[in-house]
Amino acid sequence: MACPITVTKFVGTVSLGLLTGLSYSTASITIPALKLLPTASTASRCLNEVKRLNRKHALRLSSLTNTCLLFAYTISSPRRRHPYMVWMYVASTLSSYGLDLFFNRHLGFKNWALITIQDTTGLSLGGQSQNKKDEDLVVIEDENVNGESVQREMDRERRLQRARTWVAGIAFSMGIVGLWGDKR
Repeated sequence: MACPITVTKFVGTVSLGLLTGLSYSTASITIPALKLLPTASTASRCLNEVKRLNRKHALRLSSLTNTCLLFAYTISSPRRRHPYMVWMYVASTLSSYGLDLFFNRHLGFKNWALITIQDTTGLSLGGQSQNKKDEDLVVIEDENVNGESVQREMDRERRLQRARTWVAGIAFSMGIVGLWGDKR
C-alpha cells in the first residue's frame, strides 16, 4: 500500500505538471490562433475569455498543488521533510499568483484581487450580478476595438504564459526529482 504522504506529493506534482502544460499550450497554441480571427472585436472577446478561464484553472491547480505539498510537509516526519517541497510551494505560488499580479499590476492590487476572486469562484463582490441565463445575454458587437491594443494584450498574455510555463516547469522538475528520490 502506498504511503499517504507520497500520494499527496504525487497529486501535487501532477497538478503542477498540468499547470505547466496549461500555460505552455496557451502560449504556444491558443494565443497565436487568436491572431487569425477576422475582426478585432471578436479577437478581444475571445482573448478575454481565454484569460479568464486560464486564470481560473491556473489558480485552482496552484491551490491544489500548494494544499497537497503543505499537507505532505506538515504530516511528514522530520526525516522526510525535504526542502524541495517548500521550494515547489514557493515556485507554484509565484507562477500563478505572483506572475498574474505582476503582469496585471496596472489594475492595482484591489482590482486584481476582485477580478481574481470573481474569476476563480464566480462570485461578484462588487458591481453587477453575474447570475444571468445564457438566453438572457445579448452579444453586442463593439466596433470601437483597436486592433493594435488587442495585439498588445495578446503579446502581454503570451509573455505571462511563457513566464508561468518556465517557473512552473522548474517546480515540476523539482517535484519529479524529489519523488524519484523518495525511495524507502
